[in-house]
Amino acid sequence: MKKIFTILAMAAMMVACGGAVESADKGMTVTVDLNGVEGVESGAVVKIMVGEENTLAEAELGDDLTCVLKTNITGYEVATLHVDGEVIAGVYADGNDITLTYDEAEGNLDCEGSKFDDDLDAAMGDIYDLFMSDETTEEMLLNYIDEYVVANHSNPVSLFLLQYFPMFGGDDARFVELVGMLDGDFKHLELYKELEKQVANAVYTTIGADLKDIQLPDANGNVISVADLCKSGKWVLVDFWATWCGPCRGEIPHLVAAYEKFAPKGLEIYGVSFDRNGDEKKWQDFVKSNNMTWVNVWGTDEKGGWSVAEHLNVTGIPSNFLYSPEGKLVAKNLRGEDVERILAEHIK
Repeated sequence: MKKIFTILAMAAMMVACGGAVESADKGMTVTVDLNGVEGVESGAVVKIMVGEENTLAEAELGDDLTCVLKTNITGYEVATLHVDGEVIAGVYADGNDITLTYDEAEGNLDCEGSKFDDDLDAAMGDIYDLFMSDETTEEMLLNYIDEYVVANHSNPVSLFLLQYFPMFGGDDARFVELVGMLDGDFKHLELYKELEKQVANAVYTTIGADLKDIQLPDANGNVISVADLCKSGKWVLVDFWATWCGPCRGEIPHLVAAYEKFAPKGLEIYGVSFDRNGDEKKWQDFVKSNNMTWVNVWGTDEKGGWSVAEHLNVTGIPSNFLYSPEGKLVAKNLRGEDVERILAEHIK
């Protein structure tokens, strides 16, 4: 079984867009106590927001550093708490009144009154404990997510867990099934909409799927097409990585060894860098110093390589996809010793 290959992004998404809201006289109340938060003073403007522009409630901190915000939230919502324009906490609401109090020992805001918040803390804690265990495999993480969603498809926590299912190499068909089990009470949440996009993209990520071409420039500005490489008779391993990604760097020796062995038999690696704009020189130097002699390309917009990886549901790196000369997806997320083993099964 595969071991875990990428760092878990434990920070849950903090974005949402309008949904379970009505008039403020029917909505939940948020009581905020910021005593102990460094730098916070009376008169500071406190806001509950969804997204970057939609303010649901606003108040000023009193002399006792508390305030009460009356929102129009009547059901599930994922919002953020802002103090003088700075996000200081997520607000995971289920329509019940909540109290946010600073916990000096933990260094964060403690939420009381929201079962959604309690359930999310518990589930993400379980995932974190599994992830940090040396005995945990990707299969174990996938089983936890699968079982949780089946048993809790009416709980929005399932949305948060499902975002990790593709990251841990989950089966696309099963991912589609699990998303289809979710209840509709939180379809207004941005995370639900992102999962729907991933379901739609499964047509490109299922084994046997046709290649959707990627065309990006190399260090010399030459635009190179994955489809053209396949048409030339190459097996192409499209590899998403970055110089700042520790797990990616750990995979490079395996890729170098595989390339030396299989390039003469028709393998090409198409390395898509997720490095940030402005780091082109660092990227080029890294490629040369690590003997990455295959095709290396660079993202061309503010999102870099992420933009061309969206249709492949890439939520973390390293991530890779192996295409046959016919442009069919035959394997994905090859790691460690599996790289040469899987390549040997396909490239004779």
